[in-house]
Amino acid sequence: MPQAKLPRLTLSRFGPIRSADVSFGDLSVIVGPQATGKSIFLQTLKLLIDRDQIHDMFTHHNMSFGSRPEAFLDAYFGRGIASGWGAKSSMVYNDKKIDLVELTKPSKRKTRHERLFYIPAQRVMSLPSGVSQNFGTFNYGDPYSLRAFSDAVHDLIQNEFGAKGELFPAPNRLNSTLRSPIAEHLFGGTSLIIDESEFTKRLALRVPGQKKSLGFLSWSAGQREFTPLLMGLYWLCTVTPKRRSGRNAKETIDWVVIEEPEMGLHPQGIQAVLLLVLELLRRGYRVVVSTHSPVVLEMVWALQELKKLKADESKVRKLFDLPAVPNAKELSSTALKKDYRVYFFDRDNAVRDISHLDPSAAEIEESEWGGLVGFASKTNSAVAHAVNDAEVKTRRRRTRSN
Repeated sequence: MPQAKLPRLTLSRFGPIRSADVSFGDLSVIVGPQATGKSIFLQTLKLLIDRDQIHDMFTHHNMSFGSRPEAFLDAYFGRGIASGWGAKSSMVYNDKKIDLVELTKPSKRKTRHERLFYIPAQRVMSLPSGVSQNFGTFNYGDPYSLRAFSDAVHDLIQNEFGAKGELFPAPNRLNSTLRSPIAEHLFGGTSLIIDESEFTKRLALRVPGQKKSLGFLSWSAGQREFTPLLMGLYWLCTVTPKRRSGRNAKETIDWVVIEEPEMGLHPQGIQAVLLLVLELLRRGYRVVVSTHSPVVLEMVWALQELKKLKADESKVRKLFDLPAVPNAKELSSTALKKDYRVYFFDRDNAVRDISHLDPSAAEIEESEWGGLVGFASKTNSAVAHAVNDAEVKTRRRRTRSN
């Protein structure tokens, strides 16, 4: 049976992107310095997949752009981004050439549900002081990805999660394989709750033995960054079937984009988040992650090496310190069956496929994993040179003394 063709997006001369040709695996990881177009690329993917649902969202909130495509694009991407699309810009999605201006108008398709759930890098702005914000709270020119995500979190907290009181840990939400690392490495024994003591649903942390809960600004930076991410992943990993905006079971979320899941987190916390990413893969989502963390690429590299070696699921469990329980075994086994892709975005250069993550590759972009391990290589080299120089000086002193 022939293998299904991977979704593919080619984008040229849009903002800082010179040329990007990306085929999406089950998990695709995008790396590169700041301001290289990673977010523009991912937001364009969202617009292609969810065009009509996005238009419906704007209409629902009384935002009409008439025949002004630049107004729509600034409302969607963020103020000023529209000017990055010019006469030499081009886009091809799944072998079909598309003009970005076409997407500023809704199509005539009847299928209008959301298929791609987008968790943006600015997600902490969705919970100022621990209070969720709806779409209309934001201003024109604030990126749609932030507004839509914030609206989703607001709906979850005010409605689906709101009656529960305690959001985490809740035994009927995530299984212990996913829940335990989060409790240990991210919340440190505290409970995530909804506090209504001031007549507003506000997220807080309950500390054992302490009467008053901790307000949002008293949390660690990592906890503030992680909690809105958890809200999105929490829902995606528990909802059955996996849908939000669809009206029936066939109208499902198929894609998940996560920008910089590592923000504010210790490597053990990042590892806990990566388990949730593997759970998304197990549930059949196609996941795209942008990152500046070598920990994410270390996981991808390790999983690809284990696949090459035809290792069994126990090696994945050892990688993540997981017990030999059914949930962990299924998660680990599924991880070894998935396709992993890595792309490097660079200023003034075409995007490179560095999926092999080969440390001996001739191209430094791949051998240094898009620059994420470059400084470690420099420090090792600098220390090695210093050790060598010290040994030479010691030998010289010994020679002179003899």
